[in-house]
Amino acid sequence: MASIISDLIALILELVFWIVWEALPTFFYFTALALLYAATFGRITVAFPKSMIRVGWTGLLQVTRTNEGRMILSPALGVVVGFVIWTLIIGAVLIVHAYRL
Repeated sequence: MASIISDLIALILELVFWIVWEALPTFFYFTALALLYAATFGRITVAFPKSMIRVGWTGLLQVTRTNEGRMILSPALGVVVGFVIWTLIIGAVLIVHAYRL
């Protein structure tokens, strides 16, 4: 009976970990989408570029610029930017907490 309960708990924890792991890129994408647009007053946005340019071994160019001067980042790059934003936020919180008097 104990092994069944421990297996069930392990299965539930694995399911929760899998759901969080799959949801993190979406969370990072929407963070970058909202914060980049708000912080740059619409000059930088995260969206699918209308035309992607193939650049040698690097694959598809992920940053494009429109005629109006707006910079468009691809969704994959938006996930990376969202990750960096949250890394900076968590790092700042840890530093403030560590040096709080």
